[in-house]
Amino acid sequence: MKETASVSKYRWIVLFTIFPVIVATEMMWLTIAPISSIASEFYGVSSLQIDMLSVSYMMMFIVFSIPASWVVDRFGYRKSFLIGASLTAVFGTVRAVFANQFTIVLIAQFFIAVGQPFLLNISTKVPANWFPATERSTAAGILTMAQYVGFAVPMIVSPMIVANHSIPYLLKVFAMIAVIFSVIGIIFTREKPSVAPPGPMAPKEDLSLESLKKLFKNKGYLMILSVCFISMGIFNAILTLTEAILTPHGITSAQAGIVGSVFVVAGVIGAVVLPIISDKTGKRKVFFLGAIGLLVPAYLGFTFLHSYGMLLAVAGLAGFMIMGVAPILFQHGSEMAYPIQEGTSLGMILLMGQISGALFVYLFEVFKDMSGTVTLPMLMIVALTAIELPIVARIEETHYHHLAEVETQR
Repeated sequence: MKETASVSKYRWIVLFTIFPVIVATEMMWLTIAPISSIASEFYGVSSLQIDMLSVSYMMMFIVFSIPASWVVDRFGYRKSFLIGASLTAVFGTVRAVFANQFTIVLIAQFFIAVGQPFLLNISTKVPANWFPATERSTAAGILTMAQYVGFAVPMIVSPMIVANHSIPYLLKVFAMIAVIFSVIGIIFTREKPSVAPPGPMAPKEDLSLESLKKLFKNKGYLMILSVCFISMGIFNAILTLTEAILTPHGITSAQAGIVGSVFVVAGVIGAVVLPIISDKTGKRKVFFLGAIGLLVPAYLGFTFLHSYGMLLAVAGLAGFMIMGVAPILFQHGSEMAYPIQEGTSLGMILLMGQISGALFVYLFEVFKDMSGTVTLPMLMIVALTAIELPIVARIEETHYHHLAEVETQR
């Protein structure tokens, strides 16, 4: 394999063997979500108990995000990947073998959920280890896109499989996918290239109280963290509550499902397109301003539009922007956190996103019950999005240009 002095071609093999494992963990998360009523009847349990299969991921991420970040920074991304992939494959198999016993399925789901932060928290560490600065947003975008693909697959596939087979058959199919992807990833991933690293290396600072103190004194990083807290919370709320948001507008449940699918698919496209353009232009701040500026009218559309066609268009715009700009924010946050390592900086961002997701879903329901309409909580979402504009206006570009110049001269 021919390599340059600083960039290994093997980086793409590493990236695209990690990608399907992240897809697999997200598939495990939402396996039952689109068929929750069928699952409730099959297992003879309440809808709240079925919801715990999804809620387990939020709960475990909050508990294990910081330990996962510590593993990433202390032992390297690959150790974290091995933990996450193994938990996904092993307990995905347990879930399939005991597919008829809800208690065991739920326990296995919690163990699968433990693996998620060990997989997601490497999304900027892998680019830092393997990719030049001019490709890092693209690489982070591809790994972030894996999450979106993982959201979309069960929404489409689970109802189709259960319609023709059964829930145990569905769990077996997903387990097989997880095992195959995990084994391939474990075989082919490497911690770092054998040649010199593809960019200047930050001083090693493992996760500690001191490094967290530095992180929370870093104003640039705190601005990114604030934007991610709001944006990810809104994203989780809209993804979770799409039907509740749209049905008061005369939209059927089936149409709401299609609007949600358009939202996710557009996000998958955005997660590829926007980071590539960002890397090519060497700009990040303009994407933050543009995305948030367009999200304000998009969320107003969700609030007041009644046309199904217009809502599809608004969903496509909102998904493309909010999900497309996310990997750029993640990468920018990691660079703002320099020299704190990527596992710590990204782990805190993802942790805040999980907390805000649960909080915003709760607040949405509170405001909806208080007002008797979804208009008030949707206007709250619009206002929170608008608040982000003066924050992103103050965000500075990082040393990204300097890194690119250094690597170009090599």
